[in-house]
Amino acid sequence: MFDAECDEGESTYFHGLKGETQKQAQVRNLKFEDQDGEDRAQYEGFRPGIYIHVEIENVPCKFVQNFDPHYPIILGGLGNSPVIFSVGWRRFQNISLYYIKDHNGRQRLLKYMPQHMHCGATFWGKI
Repeated sequence: MFDAECDEGESTYFHGLKGETQKQAQVRNLKFEDQDGEDRAQYEGFRPGIYIHVEIENVPCKFVQNFDPHYPIILGGLGNSPVIFSVGWRRFQNISLYYIKDHNGRQRLLKYMPQHMHCGATFWGKI
């Protein structure tokens, strides 16, 4: 019965939504095909997978002298919002759990990120 309803090639609600999405993407691509990436990003936002280039001004000389490219530089923080991770060939969306280390060495989960402090972030990912 399931095969008769789902595999027969009948158009389902999902197929209709997928078709509408494809039509909308074609219209958007035709409208913005003559514009460069910056103008296009102003109207439709940044597409997934686009990288950013950050320039930092007025950097202290100690930072430049002690810079080690093997260690990450943290530029800011994230709220409790989903983040897309690209790990190897896998790509998944996740919400991190934030924690702070107490004086007794335990990691206490936080409801919100602390303001003007650092905290750790943990997320679960597929193997």
